[in-house]
Parts: sequence; structure tokens; C-alpha cells
Amino acid sequence: MESNRAQDVMTAMVAMFASGDPSDAADFVDVSYLDHQGLGDGPLRGVDGFAFVVRTNFASYQHLDVRIEDLFATGDRVAARISWEGRRTDGEHTVRQTIDILRVVHGRAVEHWGAAV
Repeated sequence: MESNRAQDVMTAMVAMFASGDPSDAADFVDVSYLDHQGLGDGPLRGVDGFAFVVRTNFASYQHLDVRIEDLFATGDRVAARISWEGRRTDGEHTVRQTIDILRVVHGRAVEHWGAAV
């Protein structure tokens, strides 16, 4: 059952990136959350750290489409291949994919690792 909840957590977190609205983050992200990837300045922590990444990312786009292409879970881990496509505020059109991994404990994300592919 933990694998199913891990998938739900990943799906909800990706939806927040797509909408730019992290208002439900506390339902899916633990206060002890550690984002190892951060924004290039080192790791970010907690619900506020996650919300900051969502808002910062979304604010840099005029339009953004984010979707899960593949989703795999086992135990307390979930991995997703995510497609990102949008037009940045400077007019540049971008297309990229990432691989993101979450560790989920008691129904909330406690760790995140990510890499562009």
C-alpha cells in the first residue's frame, strides 16, 4: 500500500509544478523534507522549501506543461520520468525531461533527488 501512496504523492507534487500552486503541499510534503537537488544553491528543506521551488519555477514561464511519462514505485520510493515544455518569460521555448525520485514516509515526501536527461 505504501507504493500506491508514494505514487499519489509524486502525482500531486508534479501537479503543483504544472499549476504553480503549492497550497496543498503540506498534505504531501513532510516538514523534514530534504530536496537534494534544490535550485543550484544547495539543498532546500521543508514544505516552504518545496513551495519556493514550485513558485520560482512557475514564475519563469509564460506557459508550462508538466506531465508524468512513466511512474514506478516500490516500498517507500517512487520514480518518475517527467516531461516539461513551455515558453519562458524571455520568449524561449523549452523542452526537457527529468528523472525524479522521492522517498515517502507516513504518506509524505521526505526526500527528493532529481536529474535532467
